Amino acid sequence: MYGIYSFAAGVYVVAYWPVLPGYAGAAVLAVTGLVVLPTRARVMGGLLLGISYGVCWGHYSLSHHLPDHLNPSDHIVTGEIVSIPVDNGHRVRFNLKLLPSPAHLPLKQLRLSWYQHEEKLVPGQIWELQVRLRRPRGNVNPGGFDYQGWLLGQGISATGYVRPGGDHRLLATTLSVDSLRYRLRESIQSSPASSTSQALMAALTIGDRSLIDSELWQRLSQLGLVHLLVVSGLHIGFMATIGFVAGAILARVIGLMGWSINARYCGALLALFTAMAYSLMAGLSLPTQRAMIMVAVALLAILANRHVGKVTGFGLALAGVALVDPLATLNAGFWMSFSAVAGLIWLVPVFCRVSKWRQLLRVQWLVFVLLFLPLVLWQLPVAWFAPVFNLLAIPWVGFLIIPLCLLGSAIAPFSNMLADNCWWLAGWQLDQFLRLLHWFELPEWLPQFLPFSHSGVSLWLMVAVVTLLILPRGIPGRFLFVPLLLVLAWSPKTRQHPLTVTVLDVGQGLSVVVQTARHNLVYDTGPAYGDFDTGSSVVAPFLRKQGVTLLDKLVVSHADSDHAGGAAALRTLFPPDDFLVGEKLGIPNVSERSCLAGESWQWDGVTFQFVYPFPDTLAEGNNRSCVLLIQHGDDELLLAGDIEASVERQLLSLKHNFPDAISVLVAPHHGSRTSSSAAFVSALTPLHVVFSAGFRHHFGHPAKDVVGRYKQHEAVLWNTAEQGAIQFRWDQQGKLSVSAMRNEQRRYWYSRRDK
Repeated sequence: MYGIYSFAAGVYVVAYWPVLPGYAGAAVLAVTGLVVLPTRARVMGGLLLGISYGVCWGHYSLSHHLPDHLNPSDHIVTGEIVSIPVDNGHRVRFNLKLLPSPAHLPLKQLRLSWYQHEEKLVPGQIWELQVRLRRPRGNVNPGGFDYQGWLLGQGISATGYVRPGGDHRLLATTLSVDSLRYRLRESIQSSPASSTSQALMAALTIGDRSLIDSELWQRLSQLGLVHLLVVSGLHIGFMATIGFVAGAILARVIGLMGWSINARYCGALLALFTAMAYSLMAGLSLPTQRAMIMVAVALLAILANRHVGKVTGFGLALAGVALVDPLATLNAGFWMSFSAVAGLIWLVPVFCRVSKWRQLLRVQWLVFVLLFLPLVLWQLPVAWFAPVFNLLAIPWVGFLIIPLCLLGSAIAPFSNMLADNCWWLAGWQLDQFLRLLHWFELPEWLPQFLPFSHSGVSLWLMVAVVTLLILPRGIPGRFLFVPLLLVLAWSPKTRQHPLTVTVLDVGQGLSVVVQTARHNLVYDTGPAYGDFDTGSSVVAPFLRKQGVTLLDKLVVSHADSDHAGGAAALRTLFPPDDFLVGEKLGIPNVSERSCLAGESWQWDGVTFQFVYPFPDTLAEGNNRSCVLLIQHGDDELLLAGDIEASVERQLLSLKHNFPDAISVLVAPHHGSRTSSSAAFVSALTPLHVVFSAGFRHHFGHPAKDVVGRYKQHEAVLWNTAEQGAIQFRWDQQGKLSVSAMRNEQRRYWYSRRDK
């Protein structure tokens, strides 16, 4: 029994390894595990087998990535669209399964973008396309989303885009599950329901969340209702329950006709079929697969006429998910799903020996407490009122809305009118449900993200509080959660390091977070591409991981998208006390003021001073960048934006405003040839230089001659494209330490060949 748990643990632990042993090592582990498994050391045997499986899966998944020497490169590929394309108006994104792989390439599936196209892309279409491909890669930041790991788990061999003006040909169109899902989405979108309700019905029916706008998604997250209005484990379990009841009734009806059939077996079989059909309709994504495996374990036990205890059933579900998704523990959904299931299996029977109505309230409270830690650790909004809203939402959505959505889907191929009536009625209910939600306003004083750093004492205090809250009555010491909460709430917010400067990995762009003992400044917010921006996707998660809730100053050096793209989103999430810009950004209803040379301030013994632009500066664009000088003890740091050689000469002519030597320089204009002139580099003689650039970007930053100039002065060079986020920390004695995130939190898919 416990060998199942150790097998799952072995698979999952490999996801955190920096390197993988070879196939020979995996074979030795597997043979040893098989020998040990029948003995009393079966736990060790299961662990070794799990590790062996995780290693082999990792090698296989990496084996069909685009080779490094072809990163990037152009290819002509033929493949089938195997996902519902997501169109945001100027670009459509889709997955292409290759048929077959290009010659001499091991590729299997591509994630592509097609810009400014006129063709209508539909799942099941087989295309011949000219594409530019890159090896899967993502930004690496503290608290950031591991996009590269996600791509690995999805089986993506390369990312890229369809070359504009190429000879692209539609070869054929086949029938597939995804094409049926796409047609169903089109039918829902043509129904008489409102557009918002159509988006939610598509999410509930086929698992397509692309139509839900970001504002509504944020609202649902705040109220803890996302799990109800997209396909989740709750819905798959609900469909299995409907199938079981329908199967049992069918068996009894057949029994009345004189045939003998077991109602329990018939119910379990129909429940398994119903849950699988719904999972397929929802796209059988990895989260859906996890939920399906959990349901299947219970149903297969019934069909096998075996009693499976709680411990064994839970372990089988863990092992099943490990087989399908060895990287599952890197996703918040895994921890939330299994935390909720564990509570429902073991804790609900203990907590709910009361009346039915009190049971409902206690179950919601218990699930809220169990999900508290995953929400905080994965930087998701804490939905304080979720227990209350779910009491109303679960029966309403589960028993009234979802059946109508699915009924409309089932009869759509036969009668559009009846299907439209079902969807209209479901949509009308969703409209009323959302209208009810909009009446409720969250109190401003109640934080959605808790102001605790995700490390050290605060983490263990949160674990202790949750543990004490879920202890059954009668166990002494439960009241201790009160003083622990007080300690968390009123603990000193002073940081251990008097100064920390983090140059985030935002690709081709710049964002720097400066933190003193009690204050926070963000210099630039990185780029934005369509509906993606690094302000909300990179900078905000980093700040939350540090326990930051207030931003003292936001500085945007100039208006170029690679520096200012994330400003609007970050300002909404972290409204700053002071917003300074080199150029006016024109964000609606936002008060901006210009940064000017001579302005200075002090935070916790650290001095900040703008040294450029001057009040009479007429330049625009790069040469309007705010240049910020930071002084801490004997160390000086310079954030130079995108200034070019002409501005560098002006700064050097004013030596009384500019240091003779600095400790850390964020290279002007990402290391472009137009900046970092020989005189500038010689005058500053920086100890550390950081290039914030995109990996193998077509701009070619940093330029080789610029790198050579800094090397001539023996500067230590850092590059976010190669090393991820770069963090500089000064301790209480003024000693500087530097860390690079791709080295600090290495994963085996961060191949050294990526450098």
